Amino acid sequence: MFASVETNELKLNLVNRMKKTTTKKTPVSAAPVVAAAPKAPVTAKPVAALIAPTTNAAPAKVAPAKSATITAAAPITIEAKVDIGFGNNLFVRGQGAGLSWDQGLPLENVDSQTWRLTVPAKDKVQFKLLINDSVWAQGIVATPGKKVELTPAF
Repeated sequence: MFASVETNELKLNLVNRMKKTTTKKTPVSAAPVVAAAPKAPVTAKPVAALIAPTTNAAPAKVAPAKSATITAAAPITIEAKVDIGFGNNLFVRGQGAGLSWDQGLPLENVDSQTWRLTVPAKDKVQFKLLINDSVWAQGIVATPGKKVELTPAF
C-alpha cells in the first residue's frame, strides 16, 4: 500500500520538475542573427537528483550485497611408488575431482617405479589405484592442495 503511494508521489514530483525545466519560446525579432558561441554540453542529471524524498514515506530497506565466494580448485597430486611389471599401466578410480568408480584414469609413468597424476579438486577426493584398470589396491582419501605419495598393495 505504501509503496504504490510513494511511487505515485515520486512520479508526480518528477513530472512537476520536468515541467519547470522545459524551455520557453522567445519572440522572433527582425534584428540580424548573430552566431552564438558554442554551448557547453548538457549532462543529464541522475534520476536520484530529480526525485526528492518525501517526508511521509519510510525509506526503502536495501538488502546487503552478497559476496560471491569462489574457491579455486587446488591440485591433488597422486604419486605411486610401485613396480607393476613391464607392459602394465596404473589407473585411478574414485569419487571427486572428475574421478569415477566405473572407469579409471591412467597415471603417467615417470620412471620404472613412479606413477603420477595431478587433478584439480575443491573437496576431498577418495580413490583407489588399479593395475591395468582391473586389479584393485587399497583406498585412499586425499585433501586439495596436497601431494599423496604411496606404495600400494595389490
